[in-house]
Amino acid sequence: MHKEFTLIRRDRGTIALLIFLPVMMLMIFGFAIKLDPKNLPTAIVNYDQSPLTRSIVASMGATGYFKITDPDASESTADNGLSNGSLIYVITFPGNFTTDFIKGKNPQILVEVDGSDPGNSLSAVNHLQPMVDRVVQEFSNRGLRTPPQPERTVSLNVHQIYNETNNSAFDIVPGLIGVLLTLTMVMITSTAITSERESGTMELLLTTPLKPTEIILGKIIPYVALGYAQLTTILVLGKLLIDLPVEGSLLLLYVASAPFIVASLMVGMIFSTFAKTAMQAMQLSIFFQLPSMFLTGYVFTFYGMPAWAQAIGSILPMTYFMRITRGVLLKASGAMALLPDILMLCLIAAVLITIASKKFNKTLD
Repeated sequence: MHKEFTLIRRDRGTIALLIFLPVMMLMIFGFAIKLDPKNLPTAIVNYDQSPLTRSIVASMGATGYFKITDPDASESTADNGLSNGSLIYVITFPGNFTTDFIKGKNPQILVEVDGSDPGNSLSAVNHLQPMVDRVVQEFSNRGLRTPPQPERTVSLNVHQIYNETNNSAFDIVPGLIGVLLTLTMVMITSTAITSERESGTMELLLTTPLKPTEIILGKIIPYVALGYAQLTTILVLGKLLIDLPVEGSLLLLYVASAPFIVASLMVGMIFSTFAKTAMQAMQLSIFFQLPSMFLTGYVFTFYGMPAWAQAIGSILPMTYFMRITRGVLLKASGAMALLPDILMLCLIAAVLITIASKKFNKTLD
């Protein structure tokens, strides 16, 4: 027992994991994750522009559930926002909305929800109908009490786009691609240097005329091929087992996957240079995997998290790859719509390659 406690005390990686893992989980689930997300980006397409519609929009912002990012959006702008993931809700008021309400025709408000994100809770929509009823009642009380008065109502026409059948598998599987690639790519390469050191083959590498960058490329290129094989397997099984839709270009998905796979491999390579043993490398991989699952929009909506959690998620490669897979498979998004996410993945991959090369040089020295 004394020997085991001594070994544990000397294993700083295990001690750090035991201390920081509960802290990280508490921070994520206690403060970052919201089962009732608020401040969700919303655009307003208003063809009526009346005091009634403006009152409804103002009350929507006051509920805290809707963050009105574009109060006077065009239909094309709103569609682009839903396609590239910058919007979660689009609220459309039809023309003559107020006139139809005064005449007792009971007009409808179109509510479009991005159904490709499993974290987009419809709780915001559940709060919308009572708020609309209250606003129209106040509007009626201010000047529409002229008998005989028909019962006037405004209803919501909720349309969940990109996943009309509300099949949860269609939301989860595209994100699962990123989760599995992150898990396997980071975990496999995290032991790349430590296994060489533990098996005694590092000295053989040092005697070769290879540069550090060439050694890194030699180690990761086989795993790039493995990552593409894994991507293909998930897509094929997803199509065969659950009839996973593929609305966009698979070629675009494969091209956009390259910087993500490379970035994941570089994270594992960096971990392998920090860790002294294979066990420490595996622990670092687990430590990286948890925020990659919970702070990137895979389970919980990205925009429903507080600003500090979104900032952490913005530096994780899976945040952008998640948007790419859902955009290609569910939204039929084109290259231009996904270009910002692809460029961010390329930037993250370039930064990680630079860090890994420098750290690997120091490790060899």
